[in-house]
Amino acid sequence: MFFHDSPESLAGVEFSRIHFLLEFQEPFTVDSAILLSLRRDLLRAARHALGVDRVGRGGEAFAALFDPPLFSDPVLVRRHQRPAPGFVLHPSPGEVRAYDCGDTLRLPVLLLGTAVQQLGDFAATLQKLGQMGLCRGEGLFDLVAIEAEDPSGDQRCLWQEGSDLGHMAPPIIDTPWWLARRDFSGRELSLEFLTPARLLSGGKPLFRPNFTQIFPFVLRRVTSMIAAHCHCEIVGDPDPLLRAARSLEEIDNGLEWRDYKLLERADRDQEIGGLVGSLRLAGDALDAILWVLHLGSLFNVGKNAAYGSGCYRLAAP
Repeated sequence: MFFHDSPESLAGVEFSRIHFLLEFQEPFTVDSAILLSLRRDLLRAARHALGVDRVGRGGEAFAALFDPPLFSDPVLVRRHQRPAPGFVLHPSPGEVRAYDCGDTLRLPVLLLGTAVQQLGDFAATLQKLGQMGLCRGEGLFDLVAIEAEDPSGDQRCLWQEGSDLGHMAPPIIDTPWWLARRDFSGRELSLEFLTPARLLSGGKPLFRPNFTQIFPFVLRRVTSMIAAHCHCEIVGDPDPLLRAARSLEEIDNGLEWRDYKLLERADRDQEIGGLVGSLRLAGDALDAILWVLHLGSLFNVGKNAAYGSGCYRLAAP
């Protein structure tokens, strides 16, 4: 069963949704900037956990997880973004709070296609991060459990502290089946950004984009992720989808720019932020692009998307 106008090639696309439970070993306050700034500390932890030496030798698991190789096909190189990691963090706003020793933070992560096989490597990276601290050496934690969602959305325990990370077999979710459960019957839709989406055009941030400007970012993210990690080319000609997006009426644009952290540099400090808020759309062409928007909600969009930025959800008004 295929969702509205979604391509049949999505039949080869699968993913897993994993929840990592992190138990703090000291009092620590988690703010949104920490949850959206895990890239540096995760990479540092991964180099230790996955066997990368000081000059970058070794660490094939590290490269596969955090720095996938370029496409070997020159056509794909021109058509798609540089391959991004096959995981996507979905930090919940509800996890932003003060934690006492023994409190647990839940970190949801999506693994796409071939990246599902690297669940053990990602878990080992989190274990090492717990020993090093969630942020700048603070926020020590233990990885105490791993849960996985089955296709119906129910969660089950996949791993508990003390068990072997190498024997996990997470449930696989079939993308067409998942899309079929995202039922929508109407001519209006709201798109709400939950974490800041940093969209760059010509190296400059888009501070007040409309939907016509946003949709190509979503489409590129979806098609590039699937090409890199599921080896599927799902959109041969993007023009019909782009035309459908342009034909929609933008009833309301409540997007605004929000800075969430300060990047300290030698010459000058720089505020880092992105778009939050919602867009309300209407039009018959929603059917044509709805599958793209739903998949985009799995993969996030914009700079730092793998690490939690640019997370959005769809809702009927």
